[in-house]
Amino acid sequence: MTVVELAPVSAAAGVAVIEVGRALPALADVPALGARCLVRLGGRPLGVVDVAGPCTSLDAGSLASAIEAALGPALPGPLTAGGFDAAQPMVAGEVAETVTVVIATRDRPDTLARCLESLLSARPMPAAIVVVDNAPSDRRTLELVERVHGDDRRITYVTEPRPGLGRAHNAALPHVATEHVAFTDDDVIVDTGWVGAIADGFRAADDVACVTGLIAPAELRTEEQWWVERAAGFAKGFDRRIRSARDAAGEGPLFPYDAGTLGSGANMAFTTAFLRSLGGFDPALGTGTVALGGDDLAALHAVVARGHSLVYEPAAVVFHRHHAERAALERQAYGYGAGLTAYLCSVVAHRPATVFAIGSRVIAGIGQVLKPTSPLNARRPADYPSSLVWRERAGMAAGPVRYVRQRFLDRRTDRRLGKQVA
Repeated sequence: MTVVELAPVSAAAGVAVIEVGRALPALADVPALGARCLVRLGGRPLGVVDVAGPCTSLDAGSLASAIEAALGPALPGPLTAGGFDAAQPMVAGEVAETVTVVIATRDRPDTLARCLESLLSARPMPAAIVVVDNAPSDRRTLELVERVHGDDRRITYVTEPRPGLGRAHNAALPHVATEHVAFTDDDVIVDTGWVGAIADGFRAADDVACVTGLIAPAELRTEEQWWVERAAGFAKGFDRRIRSARDAAGEGPLFPYDAGTLGSGANMAFTTAFLRSLGGFDPALGTGTVALGGDDLAALHAVVARGHSLVYEPAAVVFHRHHAERAALERQAYGYGAGLTAYLCSVVAHRPATVFAIGSRVIAGIGQVLKPTSPLNARRPADYPSSLVWRERAGMAAGPVRYVRQRFLDRRTDRRLGKQVA
Protein backbone atom coordinates (compact mmCIF):
# COMPACT_ATOMS: atom_id res chain seq x y z
CA MET A 1 0.00 0.00 0.00
CA THR A 2 1.17 3.51 -0.68
CA VAL A 3 1.97 5.61 2.37
CA VAL A 4 1.29 9.33 2.50
CA GLU A 5 1.48 11.80 5.33
CA LEU A 6 -2.12 12.98 5.64
CA ALA A 7 -1.15 14.96 8.71
CA PRO A 8 1.53 17.62 8.12
CA VAL A 9 5.01 16.56 9.17
CA SER A 10 5.46 20.09 10.50
CA ALA A 11 3.20 18.91 13.37
CA ALA A 12 1.70 22.40 13.47
CA ALA A 13 -1.74 20.79 13.72
CA GLY A 14 -0.59 18.69 16.67
CA VAL A 15 -0.43 15.51 14.57
CA ALA A 16 2.19 13.91 12.32
CA VAL A 17 2.44 10.57 10.54
CA ILE A 18 5.97 9.19 10.57
CA GLU A 19 6.98 6.36 8.23
CA VAL A 20 10.15 4.79 9.63
CA GLY A 21 10.61 2.69 6.50
CA ARG A 22 12.47 5.63 5.01
CA ALA A 23 14.45 8.67 6.16
CA LEU A 24 12.74 10.47 9.02
CA PRO A 25 11.67 14.11 8.65
CA ALA A 26 12.39 16.97 11.03
CA LEU A 27 9.40 18.30 12.94
CA ALA A 28 8.80 22.03 12.96
CA ASP A 29 6.44 24.33 14.83
CA VAL A 30 5.18 21.86 17.43
CA PRO A 31 2.44 23.78 19.29
CA ALA A 32 2.40 24.47 23.02
CA LEU A 33 0.12 21.48 23.71
CA GLY A 34 2.55 19.18 21.92
CA ALA A 35 2.10 16.78 19.01
CA ARG A 36 1.20 13.13 18.63
CA CYS A 37 3.13 11.11 16.04
CA LEU A 38 1.60 7.99 14.53
CA VAL A 39 4.60 5.80 13.75
CA ARG A 40 4.33 3.29 10.91
CA LEU A 41 6.58 0.79 9.16
CA GLY A 42 5.58 -0.13 5.64
CA GLY A 43 2.18 1.40 6.29
CA ARG A 44 1.44 -0.66 9.42
CA PRO A 45 1.08 1.35 12.64
CA LEU A 46 3.55 0.52 15.40
CA GLY A 47 2.35 2.99 18.04
CA VAL A 48 2.22 6.65 18.94
CA VAL A 49 4.88 8.97 20.31
CA ASP A 50 4.05 12.29 21.94
CA VAL A 51 6.39 15.22 21.40
CA ALA A 52 6.31 17.99 24.00
CA GLY A 53 5.74 21.57 22.90
CA PRO A 54 6.26 24.28 22.19
CA CYS A 55 9.14 23.32 19.92
CA THR A 56 10.38 25.35 16.98
CA SER A 57 12.27 22.44 15.46
CA LEU A 58 13.03 18.81 16.29
CA ASP A 59 15.68 17.29 14.04
CA ALA A 60 15.36 13.81 12.56
CA GLY A 61 17.97 12.34 14.91
CA SER A 62 16.14 13.57 18.02
CA LEU A 63 12.87 12.27 16.62
CA ALA A 64 14.47 8.85 16.01
CA SER A 65 15.68 8.77 19.63
CA ALA A 66 12.20 9.66 20.93
CA ILE A 67 10.59 6.93 18.81
CA GLU A 68 13.13 4.32 19.89
CA ALA A 69 12.69 5.22 23.56
CA ALA A 70 8.89 4.91 23.33
CA LEU A 71 8.48 2.01 20.89
CA GLY A 72 11.76 0.10 21.07
CA PRO A 73 10.28 -3.43 21.41
CA ALA A 74 8.00 -2.81 18.41
CA LEU A 75 10.89 -1.79 16.15
CA PRO A 76 12.92 -4.28 14.08
CA GLY A 77 16.20 -2.81 15.35
CA PRO A 78 17.95 0.39 16.42
CA LEU A 79 16.38 3.40 14.70
CA THR A 80 18.42 6.20 13.17
CA ALA A 81 17.47 9.32 11.26
CA GLY A 82 17.81 7.30 8.07
CA GLY A 83 14.98 4.97 9.07
CA PHE A 84 14.78 1.32 8.11
CA ASP A 85 15.20 -0.05 4.62
CA ALA A 86 11.65 -1.40 4.41
CA ALA A 87 10.16 -2.37 1.11
CA GLN A 88 6.67 -0.93 0.63
CA PRO A 89 3.91 -3.52 0.17
CA MET A 90 2.67 -3.87 -3.40
CA VAL A 91 -0.86 -2.79 -4.22
CA ALA A 92 -2.91 -5.73 -5.51
CA GLY A 93 -4.90 -3.52 -7.89
CA GLU A 94 -6.26 -0.07 -8.50
CA VAL A 95 -9.77 -0.98 -7.35
CA ALA A 96 -10.96 -3.16 -4.46
CA GLU A 97 -13.77 -4.86 -6.35
CA THR A 98 -15.35 -6.31 -3.20
CA VAL A 99 -15.75 -3.05 -1.23
CA THR A 100 -18.41 -0.31 -1.35
CA VAL A 101 -17.97 2.65 1.01
CA VAL A 102 -20.97 4.40 2.59
CA ILE A 103 -20.82 7.94 3.98
CA ALA A 104 -23.87 9.30 5.78
CA THR A 105 -23.88 13.09 6.04
CA ARG A 106 -26.09 16.00 7.02
CA ASP A 107 -25.41 19.63 6.08
CA ARG A 108 -21.61 19.34 6.16
CA PRO A 109 -20.50 19.63 2.51
CA ASP A 110 -17.08 21.04 3.37
CA THR A 111 -15.97 18.07 5.48
CA LEU A 112 -17.72 15.65 3.11
CA ALA A 113 -15.68 17.06 0.21
CA ARG A 114 -12.42 16.26 2.02
CA CYS A 115 -13.64 12.76 2.87
CA LEU A 116 -14.60 12.06 -0.74
CA GLU A 117 -11.28 13.40 -1.99
CA SER A 118 -9.37 11.04 0.30
CA LEU A 119 -11.48 8.06 -0.83
CA LEU A 120 -10.91 8.82 -4.50
CA SER A 121 -7.17 9.06 -3.77
CA ALA A 122 -7.09 5.68 -2.02
CA ARG A 123 -5.09 2.85 -3.53
CA PRO A 124 -6.86 0.61 -4.11
CA MET A 125 -10.02 2.67 -4.49
CA PRO A 126 -13.42 1.29 -3.45
CA ALA A 127 -15.54 -0.22 -6.20
CA ALA A 128 -18.33 2.23 -5.35
CA ILE A 129 -19.22 5.04 -2.94
CA VAL A 130 -22.72 5.77 -1.64
CA VAL A 131 -23.37 9.20 -0.13
CA VAL A 132 -26.53 9.27 2.01
CA ASP A 133 -27.90 12.77 2.60
CA ASN A 134 -29.76 12.34 5.90
CA ALA A 135 -32.67 14.73 6.50
CA PRO A 136 -30.92 17.61 4.71
CA SER A 137 -32.04 21.18 5.33
CA ASP A 138 -30.72 22.38 1.96
CA ARG A 139 -29.29 21.19 -1.36
CA ARG A 140 -25.60 21.81 -0.66
CA THR A 141 -24.65 18.14 -0.41
CA LEU A 142 -26.48 17.26 -3.62
CA GLU A 143 -24.88 20.21 -5.38
CA LEU A 144 -21.42 19.16 -4.15
CA VAL A 145 -21.82 15.63 -5.47
CA GLU A 146 -23.21 16.86 -8.79
CA ARG A 147 -20.64 19.63 -9.23
CA VAL A 148 -17.50 17.82 -8.19
CA HIS A 149 -18.34 14.19 -8.85
CA GLY A 150 -21.34 14.30 -11.18
CA ASP A 151 -19.56 12.39 -13.95
CA ASP A 152 -18.13 9.73 -11.63
CA ARG A 153 -20.35 6.68 -11.98
CA ARG A 154 -18.80 5.10 -8.89
CA ILE A 155 -20.60 7.64 -6.65
CA THR A 156 -24.30 7.24 -5.87
CA TYR A 157 -26.27 9.97 -4.10
CA VAL A 158 -29.19 8.86 -1.89
CA THR A 159 -31.57 10.93 0.24
CA GLU A 160 -33.01 9.57 3.50
CA PRO A 161 -35.59 12.13 4.73
CA ARG A 162 -36.03 10.68 8.22
CA PRO A 163 -33.14 11.55 10.58
CA GLY A 164 -30.98 8.93 12.21
CA LEU A 165 -27.63 7.37 11.38
CA GLY A 166 -28.92 3.80 11.54
CA ARG A 167 -31.72 4.66 9.14
CA ALA A 168 -29.29 6.50 6.83
CA HIS A 169 -26.99 3.49 6.65
CA ASN A 170 -29.95 1.24 5.88
CA ALA A 171 -30.92 3.53 2.99
CA ALA A 172 -27.56 2.76 1.38
CA LEU A 173 -27.88 -1.04 1.48
CA PRO A 174 -30.14 -1.42 -1.60
CA HIS A 175 -27.43 0.36 -3.59
CA VAL A 176 -24.61 -1.97 -2.49
CA ALA A 177 -23.69 -4.63 -5.06
CA THR A 178 -20.37 -5.75 -3.56
CA GLU A 179 -19.49 -8.47 -1.07
CA HIS A 180 -18.35 -6.00 1.59
CA VAL A 181 -19.66 -2.61 2.68
CA ALA A 182 -17.55 -0.18 4.71
CA PHE A 183 -18.82 2.79 6.68
CA THR A 184 -17.08 5.99 7.64
CA ASP A 185 -18.10 9.50 8.72
CA ASP A 186 -18.12 12.73 6.77
CA ASP A 187 -15.62 14.31 9.19
CA VAL A 188 -13.01 11.64 8.44
CA ILE A 189 -10.05 11.50 6.06
CA VAL A 190 -9.22 7.94 5.07
CA ASP A 191 -5.63 6.79 4.76
CA THR A 192 -4.41 5.88 1.29
CA GLY A 193 -4.29 2.17 2.16
CA TRP A 194 -7.57 2.05 4.12
CA VAL A 195 -9.74 0.27 1.56
CA GLY A 196 -7.08 -2.35 0.85
CA ALA A 197 -6.51 -2.99 4.56
CA ILE A 198 -10.27 -3.45 5.07
CA ALA A 199 -10.33 -6.03 2.27
CA ASP A 200 -7.29 -7.79 3.78
CA GLY A 201 -9.04 -7.97 7.15
CA PHE A 202 -11.82 -10.12 5.73
CA ARG A 203 -9.20 -12.67 4.69
CA ALA A 204 -7.58 -12.82 8.14
CA ALA A 205 -9.75 -15.64 9.52
CA ASP A 206 -12.68 -17.89 8.76
CA ASP A 207 -16.23 -16.55 8.85
CA VAL A 208 -15.25 -12.89 9.24
CA ALA A 209 -18.42 -10.78 9.17
CA CYS A 210 -16.89 -7.49 10.29
CA VAL A 211 -13.60 -5.58 10.12
CA THR A 212 -12.86 -2.50 12.19
CA GLY A 213 -9.78 -0.29 12.14
CA LEU A 214 -7.72 2.34 13.88
CA ILE A 215 -9.13 5.86 14.29
CA ALA A 216 -6.36 8.43 14.61
CA PRO A 217 -6.76 12.18 15.19
CA ALA A 218 -6.70 14.50 12.18
CA GLU A 219 -5.64 17.40 14.39
CA LEU A 220 -4.89 18.12 18.04
CA ARG A 221 -4.99 21.89 18.26
CA THR A 222 -7.04 22.38 21.43
CA GLU A 223 -7.12 21.02 24.95
CA GLU A 224 -10.54 19.55 24.23
CA GLN A 225 -9.21 17.54 21.29
CA TRP A 226 -6.43 16.14 23.47
CA TRP A 227 -9.03 15.12 26.07
CA VAL A 228 -10.95 13.20 23.42
CA GLU A 229 -7.83 11.51 22.11
CA ARG A 230 -6.58 10.43 25.52
CA ALA A 231 -9.90 9.49 27.09
CA ALA A 232 -12.31 8.33 24.39
CA GLY A 233 -10.37 5.25 23.33
CA PHE A 234 -10.97 5.52 19.56
CA ALA A 235 -7.73 3.66 18.86
CA LYS A 236 -8.07 0.01 19.91
CA GLY A 237 -4.37 -0.81 19.81
CA PHE A 238 -1.72 -1.57 17.22
CA ASP A 239 -1.98 -5.35 16.90
CA ARG A 240 -4.45 -7.21 14.74
CA ARG A 241 -7.01 -8.99 16.90
CA ILE A 242 -9.68 -11.52 16.04
CA ARG A 243 -12.72 -11.50 18.30
CA SER A 244 -15.16 -14.37 18.41
CA ALA A 245 -17.57 -15.88 20.91
CA ARG A 246 -15.90 -19.21 20.13
CA ASP A 247 -12.67 -17.86 21.68
CA ALA A 248 -14.11 -15.89 24.60
CA ALA A 249 -11.87 -17.37 27.30
CA GLY A 250 -9.43 -14.45 27.25
CA GLU A 251 -12.09 -11.76 27.06
CA GLY A 252 -13.26 -9.58 29.93
CA PRO A 253 -16.39 -10.07 32.06
CA LEU A 254 -18.49 -7.75 29.91
CA PHE A 255 -17.82 -9.58 26.63
CA PRO A 256 -19.62 -9.59 24.19
CA TYR A 257 -21.63 -6.62 25.44
CA ASP A 258 -18.58 -4.34 25.63
CA ALA A 259 -19.07 -3.53 21.95
CA GLY A 260 -17.11 -0.28 22.26
CA THR A 261 -13.91 -2.32 22.61
CA LEU A 262 -14.59 -3.96 19.24
CA GLY A 263 -14.49 -0.78 17.15
CA SER A 264 -16.32 2.43 16.28
CA GLY A 265 -18.75 3.53 13.61
CA ALA A 266 -16.33 5.84 11.83
CA ASN A 267 -14.26 2.83 10.74
CA MET A 268 -16.19 -0.40 10.31
CA ALA A 269 -17.05 -2.77 7.49
CA PHE A 270 -19.34 -5.79 7.20
CA THR A 271 -20.14 -8.52 4.76
CA THR A 272 -23.18 -7.23 2.95
CA ALA A 273 -24.94 -10.57 3.41
CA PHE A 274 -24.55 -10.37 7.18
CA LEU A 275 -26.06 -6.89 7.39
CA ARG A 276 -28.98 -7.95 5.24
CA SER A 277 -29.54 -11.06 7.35
CA LEU A 278 -29.62 -8.74 10.37
CA GLY A 279 -32.24 -6.54 8.73
CA GLY A 280 -29.75 -3.69 8.67
CA PHE A 281 -29.04 -1.33 11.55
CA ASP A 282 -31.60 -0.57 14.23
CA PRO A 283 -33.31 2.60 12.91
CA ALA A 284 -34.09 3.73 16.45
CA LEU A 285 -30.36 4.14 17.17
CA GLY A 286 -27.72 6.56 15.97
CA THR A 287 -26.89 10.23 15.75
CA GLY A 288 -29.99 12.16 14.74
CA THR A 289 -32.37 10.01 16.80
CA VAL A 290 -33.64 10.62 20.32
CA ALA A 291 -31.33 7.77 21.40
CA LEU A 292 -28.34 9.84 20.14
CA GLY A 293 -26.11 6.87 19.24
CA GLY A 294 -25.50 3.15 19.63
CA ASP A 295 -26.23 1.97 16.08
CA ASP A 296 -22.63 0.91 15.53
CA LEU A 297 -22.42 -0.83 18.92
CA ALA A 298 -25.53 -2.90 18.23
CA ALA A 299 -24.19 -4.08 14.86
CA LEU A 300 -20.71 -4.90 16.21
CA HIS A 301 -22.24 -6.85 19.09
CA ALA A 302 -24.47 -8.78 16.70
CA VAL A 303 -21.45 -10.03 14.75
CA VAL A 304 -19.97 -11.80 17.76
CA ALA A 305 -23.30 -12.74 19.36
CA ARG A 306 -24.37 -14.56 16.20
CA GLY A 307 -21.20 -16.64 16.07
CA HIS A 308 -19.14 -14.79 13.48
CA SER A 309 -15.62 -13.41 13.76
CA LEU A 310 -14.71 -9.73 14.01
CA VAL A 311 -11.23 -8.58 12.98
CA TYR A 312 -9.65 -5.42 14.34
CA GLU A 313 -7.13 -4.40 11.68
CA PRO A 314 -4.95 -1.45 12.81
CA ALA A 315 -3.53 -1.00 9.28
CA ALA A 316 -7.00 0.23 8.26
CA VAL A 317 -6.46 3.82 9.41
CA VAL A 318 -8.79 6.80 9.24
CA PHE A 319 -8.14 10.28 10.60
CA HIS A 320 -11.01 11.81 12.58
CA ARG A 321 -11.49 15.47 13.38
CA HIS A 322 -12.28 15.53 17.11
CA HIS A 323 -14.51 18.25 18.56
CA ALA A 324 -12.47 21.35 19.37
CA GLU A 325 -14.91 23.18 21.68
CA ARG A 326 -16.04 22.38 25.23
CA ALA A 327 -19.78 22.69 24.50
CA ALA A 328 -19.58 20.19 21.63
CA LEU A 329 -17.56 17.83 23.79
CA GLU A 330 -20.21 17.95 26.53
CA ARG A 331 -22.92 17.05 24.01
CA GLN A 332 -20.76 14.25 22.70
CA ALA A 333 -20.12 12.82 26.18
CA TYR A 334 -23.84 12.78 26.93
CA GLY A 335 -24.57 11.19 23.55
CA TYR A 336 -21.97 8.46 24.06
CA GLY A 337 -23.49 7.57 27.41
CA ALA A 338 -27.04 7.53 26.05
CA GLY A 339 -26.03 5.53 22.99
CA LEU A 340 -24.36 2.87 25.15
CA THR A 341 -27.39 2.02 27.26
CA ALA A 342 -29.79 2.56 24.34
CA TYR A 343 -27.82 -0.09 22.43
CA LEU A 344 -28.22 -2.54 25.32
CA CYS A 345 -31.97 -1.90 25.27
CA SER A 346 -31.96 -2.58 21.54
CA VAL A 347 -30.27 -5.94 22.14
CA VAL A 348 -32.98 -6.92 24.63
CA ALA A 349 -35.76 -5.59 22.38
CA HIS A 350 -34.62 -7.78 19.49
CA ARG A 351 -33.50 -10.79 21.57
CA PRO A 352 -35.44 -10.77 24.87
CA ALA A 353 -33.57 -13.77 26.29
CA THR A 354 -30.41 -11.66 26.51
CA VAL A 355 -31.89 -9.75 29.45
CA PHE A 356 -30.50 -12.46 31.76
CA ALA A 357 -27.00 -12.32 30.29
CA ILE A 358 -26.96 -8.54 30.48
CA GLY A 359 -28.37 -8.61 34.00
CA SER A 360 -25.57 -10.92 35.15
CA ARG A 361 -23.05 -8.33 34.00
CA VAL A 362 -24.63 -5.30 35.70
CA ILE A 363 -22.26 -5.33 38.70
CA ALA A 364 -19.21 -5.55 36.46
CA GLY A 365 -20.62 -2.76 34.29
CA ILE A 366 -21.22 -0.48 37.26
CA GLY A 367 -17.66 -1.13 38.40
CA GLN A 368 -16.38 -0.17 34.97
CA VAL A 369 -18.25 3.13 35.20
CA LEU A 370 -17.52 4.06 38.83
CA LYS A 371 -14.19 2.49 39.87
CA PRO A 372 -11.31 4.96 39.43
CA THR A 373 -8.99 2.09 38.47
CA SER A 374 -11.25 0.59 35.80
CA PRO A 375 -9.91 0.68 32.21
CA LEU A 376 -12.57 3.27 31.33
CA ASN A 377 -11.50 5.71 34.05
CA ALA A 378 -7.79 4.92 34.26
CA ARG A 379 -7.10 6.13 30.74
CA ARG A 380 -8.55 9.58 31.40
CA PRO A 381 -5.85 12.24 31.90
CA ALA A 382 -5.53 13.96 35.27
CA ASP A 383 -6.94 17.23 33.90
CA TYR A 384 -10.00 15.57 32.32
CA PRO A 385 -13.04 17.58 33.53
CA SER A 386 -15.29 15.74 35.97
CA SER A 387 -18.23 17.52 34.33
CA LEU A 388 -17.66 15.46 31.18
CA VAL A 389 -17.63 12.25 33.24
CA TRP A 390 -20.95 13.14 34.82
CA ARG A 391 -22.44 14.19 31.49
CA GLU A 392 -21.61 10.74 30.14
CA ARG A 393 -23.13 9.06 33.20
CA ALA A 394 -26.26 11.20 32.88
CA GLY A 395 -26.54 10.02 29.29
CA MET A 396 -26.25 6.41 30.43
CA ALA A 397 -29.14 6.93 32.84
CA ALA A 398 -31.29 8.48 30.11
CA GLY A 399 -30.42 6.05 27.31
CA PRO A 400 -33.13 3.42 27.93
CA VAL A 401 -35.91 6.02 28.12
CA ARG A 402 -34.59 7.72 25.00
CA TYR A 403 -34.53 4.45 23.08
CA VAL A 404 -38.10 3.56 24.05
CA ARG A 405 -39.22 7.07 23.09
CA GLN A 406 -37.59 6.80 19.65
CA ARG A 407 -39.24 3.43 19.04
CA PHE A 408 -42.61 4.99 19.93
CA LEU A 409 -42.00 7.93 17.59
CA ASP A 410 -40.99 5.58 14.77
CA ARG A 411 -44.12 3.49 15.13
CA ARG A 412 -46.32 6.58 15.13
CA THR A 413 -44.58 7.89 12.01
CA ASP A 414 -44.84 4.50 10.30
CA ARG A 415 -48.61 4.41 10.98
CA ARG A 416 -49.05 7.92 9.60
CA LEU A 417 -47.05 7.12 6.46
CA GLY A 418 -48.99 3.88 6.04
CA LYS A 419 -52.27 5.76 6.10
CA GLN A 420 -50.97 8.26 3.55
CA VAL A 421 -49.96 5.44 1.18
CA ALA A 422 -53.29 3.68 1.66
